[in-house]
Amino acid sequence: MSSIASLYIVKIGALPAIVGAAGQERSWEAIQQSGREPGEEYGWSGYVMMNILDNLDGLNVTLENPDLHEAARAISADFGHTTLITGNAREFLDRLDPAAYEIDDLLDGPIDLQLDDEESRSAMEDTLSLLRAAITSLSGDEVLLIAIG
Repeated sequence: MSSIASLYIVKIGALPAIVGAAGQERSWEAIQQSGREPGEEYGWSGYVMMNILDNLDGLNVTLENPDLHEAARAISADFGHTTLITGNAREFLDRLDPAAYEIDDLLDGPIDLQLDDEESRSAMEDTLSLLRAAITSLSGDEVLLIAIG
C-alpha cells in the first residue's frame, strides 16, 4: 500500500477556486495553476506525513487552521486527505523539533509504515524539518496545502 504527499504553497485568495474545482476532479489542476512547491520534494510515503500530522494533533500541536477546515474537507473530495496550514502555525515551530520526539511518538498510527528504526528516524526528521521550513516560509496571505492520496 502506498500513498503520496504533495505540498503546495498557495495564496489564500486562490482557495475558493480550488474548492470550487473540488469534487469535479479538477482541484489538482487549480492547485498547480495557483500554487508553488515549497522547494524541497517530500520523499516519504504520504502515510508517514499522515501519521505525523495525526500524532502531532494528538499532542496538541494543531497545525491545520481551524478556519479552513471546511475548505480542506471539500478539497479532500479529490484526494484521500487534505490539510491547510497558515502562518498561524508558527506558534508551534519549537514543537516541530525532531529531537523532542521518540519515533513511536509520531510514527505510530493506524497505518503500519514497515520502516526499520533508521528509516523511521530519518522519515520523522525529514517530515518535521520540511514542515518547519514550509511554515516558516509562508507569507501572511499564503497557506500550505498538503494533499495525501
